This record gives sequence, structure tokens and C-alpha cells, in this order.
Amino acid sequence: MDFRAPRRGAKARARPDNGRVRARRVKAEVVKKRAGYAGYIASFVIAAFGVALGASFSYLGGTGEIAYARGEPVMASLRDGGLDATGSTLDQRAQIVNFILSGGAPERLPAPAPIIFSGGPRIIIIFDDMGLDRAAFEAVMRLPGPLTLSFLPYGKNMQPMVDRARKRGDAVLLHLPMEPAGAQDPGPHALRGDMPAITLLSELDWNLSRIKGYIGVNNHMGSKFTRNEAAMKTVLSIIDERGLFFLDSVTTGKSVARAAGGAIGVHVYARDVFLDPEAGKETVIAQLEQVERIAVETGFAVAICHPHPDTLAVIGPWLTSAPSRGFRLDTVASLGALEKAWSAPTKVALRE
Repeated sequence: MDFRAPRRGAKARARPDNGRVRARRVKAEVVKKRAGYAGYIASFVIAAFGVALGASFSYLGGTGEIAYARGEPVMASLRDGGLDATGSTLDQRAQIVNFILSGGAPERLPAPAPIIFSGGPRIIIIFDDMGLDRAAFEAVMRLPGPLTLSFLPYGKNMQPMVDRARKRGDAVLLHLPMEPAGAQDPGPHALRGDMPAITLLSELDWNLSRIKGYIGVNNHMGSKFTRNEAAMKTVLSIIDERGLFFLDSVTTGKSVARAAGGAIGVHVYARDVFLDPEAGKETVIAQLEQVERIAVETGFAVAICHPHPDTLAVIGPWLTSAPSRGFRLDTVASLGALEKAWSAPTKVALRE
């Protein structure tokens, strides 16, 4: 039989349909189908990889939850500085506080609407770094109160101390370790801006689960982490979900904690003064003078200190004499009411 291809235009002759021919046809069809499936799978893998890669770049570029905040390192001297203006209703108070911290003359202060709190101007003293040294805790417990104690989460057997402070009438915070701009060690389980989201959430949960009975969180170190707006949004959202508040220790004047909170509807408080940014009794005395001035000018002041010997030696007598000098000691539990009174258009006095 003639198996040559028919001439163009000629009618094809019938070809034999024996077993070997059919086998070759089936094999060819199988190979063709497999090649098609391989193409589909390759296309899917490439597309999936592209999506993942794009998400990764987007995540690292700032739209992810743990995007890295770029910027120059912040010097430790800014621990004694104030926050940049944020555009909130408390801007006027922030301007006054920054003016006082910069050494402005009293007659040049912006004139706020009158605000008077019952019992005199309120002063809130926060002791950071609690829970590691039992002797330091006992020294703070001997001071007049009420005070606010902020416990580091990696201390041991802290719950009895927390319970004792609360029973005395003191407020308790969790002192959350965060990444600093320098080489200082914030301690184990510190939050870092380059952590994957799952790691950040896991470490945050570990920190928040260490003690019970605290009402809020403030940062330990964190001069780098608090400049990372995406990471701060993640942390603040979790803290808010747990019914807690965040108080910015302001370890950098470029902290974005308040702006990050505003973007997600979470209010953030901030300290006014560090009492012991440097060692020495003279520093603590000078800083307490600023605290008093801020309290007189704005109705309240928030100060952070540490249970160092020089700090304890100065602040003990100061706390004892504060009521006789017209000041009322308070805790962070009152911050909401204090800021609300300040923000009110008529500056309604807070009375209890």
C-alpha cells in the first residue's frame, strides 16, 4: 500500500488503522496533555511566587505591619525632651510643656484658659524598671503615695509585689521592652522593628501575659521601635483589644506612638519629664522643679523616674512635702479624666 502523503488538492486515501498506529497516536496525545498540565502548573507557581514576592516587598516597604522605620539614630539626651506637635486637642498643653522644658521665661508662656483641679495641681510619678530588685521595690513602698509602678515583664515572682502595690492604692503598668536606637540591651523578649509579624505578636503576647492587674503599658527603651509607625500600630491595636492603654515614655523626641494611635483610633498618653535622665541628686532636684511648674501651668504633670539611690533620696522628702505645697499626688489611672478636663472647651474643673 502507498503511505506517501497525498498531493496538494488531492483527496487523501484511506490509511490503515492498525494497533501500532493507534498506540503512537495515544502516546502523542498523552504527551501533549502532560505538557499542557505542566504549563498550567508552572504558570500557577510563577504567579503565586510573584504575589508572595510583591507582598514581601510591600511589607518591607512600609505597608506591612512590621515595616522598618528608617531614620537617623536618636541620642540618649532626647530622653529629657518633649514630643513633636501632633495636631491633637492637647497641642496647646504640649506647647506649654515643651516651652517649660526648653527653659522659656514664665512671662513668655502661651496663656491657656483657666483650669483648676480640686486638691491642687495633680502630679503623677511613675517608677520604671520595677520587679528586678526586691530591695528597690521595698524602698518605693516606703514612699508616700499614691504612685505608679511599672514592672519589667522578665522579672521573677513579681505578682506578690504587683498585688501589694495595688492594695496600697498604687497603679501598675507593664514596662514593655522595645528596641533602642543605640547598643543598649532592652532585655529578653524585647520587641524589634525587623521582626516578622508572627514573631512580634508572639513576643508581645509573652510580655503581656507575665503579670496580672496592670491597667496600661509604657515602653522600656524603644527609641528605635517607637519611630516605626507600622509596628506601633500593631502593638497599640493589641494593647487596646485587651482593654489597656499605652503611655509613651518618650525615649525619643521623634516617637510616632501618638500619631500611630490616632491613625487607628487608639488614644496614647505621654510622660512630661524624666526625673533622672542623668545620675546625681542635682539632676533630680532640677527636674522636679520643672514638674511643679508644668503642673501649675497646665493642671497636671507626668514624671518618670527609676528606683536609683539618688532618685529615692531626693524624691522621698519631695513627696512628703508636696501636699503642703499645694500639689496632689495621683496615678496614671486618672490620666483619662485629666486630659478630658484639659481638652474641654470650657476647661471644666475635675472634682472628686
